[in-house]
Amino acid sequence: MTIDSSSGKTAVFFDMDDTLYDQLDPFRLAVQSYLKSTGGEHDFSDFADLFKRVRAHSDALWDVYTAGAMTLDEMRIQRVSRAFEELGIPIGAEEASLIQYNYETEQGRIRLDEGAPEYFRLLQQRGYVTGLITNGPVKHQTFKIRALGVDAIFPENRIFISDAVGYTKPDPRIFQYVNEVTGTKPEQSYYVGDSWRNDVAGAAAAGWKMIWLNRRQAAPSPEFKPYRIIGSLSELFDFFPGSGD
Repeated sequence: MTIDSSSGKTAVFFDMDDTLYDQLDPFRLAVQSYLKSTGGEHDFSDFADLFKRVRAHSDALWDVYTAGAMTLDEMRIQRVSRAFEELGIPIGAEEASLIQYNYETEQGRIRLDEGAPEYFRLLQQRGYVTGLITNGPVKHQTFKIRALGVDAIFPENRIFISDAVGYTKPDPRIFQYVNEVTGTKPEQSYYVGDSWRNDVAGAAAAGWKMIWLNRRQAAPSPEFKPYRIIGSLSELFDFFPGSGD
């Protein structure tokens, strides 16, 4: 483990999925591709509601997966099939697997939100310690990191993937690990993420200031109070003026 000499600087780290890009976009395309393959057997248009249900099942099954009681592929199939079933559209494992395959294919075409690359570089120019903290397998997360071009913005030693670190959000130890490796302090660290359970709760437990990106207008829980709530990444563009020193 290499320690940075960034002590005393302000850290601004970001989640990736549904934070640096809108996950609904590749999901919608994946489901549309599946529906087209059924020849109109299922008539469906509320992709936002379906995606919200998939995310809810993903959160509910995440602990089962991390405990080793379910493989990642099984978790992904279950979250899709359960969401469809709630809407009265029962699908089998093979169909759910096809949707997941389509989804991963579309993730290879994802792009950062408009203005984000310039904003990240501006933060770096101002002296902020910037980087990424994301949950998931190294191979799959790296695939998306490269698709977004994040690897050309954040140094490799500032990109933290849970499976490589050994801790998974919301475990506060992943944030503590980032502080240790980057030489930064929790009270001078900000985290920007979309998931209340993984991002808000995890960062708050580690003593970080949490900026909640609430794309879906979800209701917050009373146990944590984010430092700030935003509806889009662009709302951050004027939030860190001056120097990060």
